[in-house]
Amino acid sequence: MTIPLEGRYNGPKRGSSYMKKQTTFAQDYKPQFSGHETFPLRYGWLEKAFEAVDDSGLNNKKIFSESAAIAHFGVGKNMVAAIRFWAQVAGILTTDGKDVRTTEFGQQLLGPNGCDPYLESASSLWKIHWDIASNPKHTATYWLFNVFNESNFDRDTVLRRLMEFIDQRGWKLPTEKTLSNDISVLLANYVPSVPKRGPSEEAFNSPLTELGLIRRRSSGKFGMNLGRKPSLSNGVFLYAVCDFWERTSSANTLSVQSMLLEPGSPGRVFVLEEGELIDRLADVADMTDGLISWSETAGLKQLLRQGEFPQDFAESLWSSDISALRGSYAA
Repeated sequence: MTIPLEGRYNGPKRGSSYMKKQTTFAQDYKPQFSGHETFPLRYGWLEKAFEAVDDSGLNNKKIFSESAAIAHFGVGKNMVAAIRFWAQVAGILTTDGKDVRTTEFGQQLLGPNGCDPYLESASSLWKIHWDIASNPKHTATYWLFNVFNESNFDRDTVLRRLMEFIDQRGWKLPTEKTLSNDISVLLANYVPSVPKRGPSEEAFNSPLTELGLIRRRSSGKFGMNLGRKPSLSNGVFLYAVCDFWERTSSANTLSVQSMLLEPGSPGRVFVLEEGELIDRLADVADMTDGLISWSETAGLKQLLRQGEFPQDFAESLWSSDISALRGSYAA
């Protein structure tokens, strides 16, 4: 499959002054372990938040704080705050001064001509997951996928290791309750709730549980799922590779080991094994019209590129999935 790129990346190339996005915790980094009001993301929240803001274009913050918001969303004050929090974390909404507005990504996904208004495509969820888990701004999620190295764990292990990491970084240690709540929310975002008798619990699950990245094991244990990711599309995967490349290096080579193991890499964020990573890169030249190619010389496995990526090149790869999805809806 060739990723359609014509007309998508003919803009000017980024010069040496281009500011690379952060991929690790900076020296002056301020961690965040709250904001979600102890509610994980739920089905329908991103769509509701987008609709509330987009109905009147640019909306002020009162859309989420005034008493009418409770009636509009049909939930309590704390849950309204959680809906706004997750919409911003997922990149659907952003704050602009005193106003809250929809993002380009939000419009592309959920707008009047959006390709996936009900978040039915796994590609949309993989893109949202990448943007969250590859960004150090989202402290606990980034740490779990990019720093934490235990394949099987329970909540207490995660709490203990996170507290140790906070101490090593010299950050101010939050209360144990705050960290415990944040870990519970993080795990609930990726692990489906235990089925119970009675009404379906699906509505209370997070859509990110569909990705199957963390699995519930016996005796209160969890484990990272290193199995293959068939729902991860080529477009989103290559978007992540190029986004990571742009963030971390100006070189024209990128090693498999970097893509597999470095913090903020596709291997870490998507929980990939080396075999699947290499398989996905085998046809990269065809998928990018030769802009990127695979190389294996003297045992060194890496990607080569012709030069700096043209402007918005990484986004064009993700957009290929958007276009394909729009076409499937129209069919």
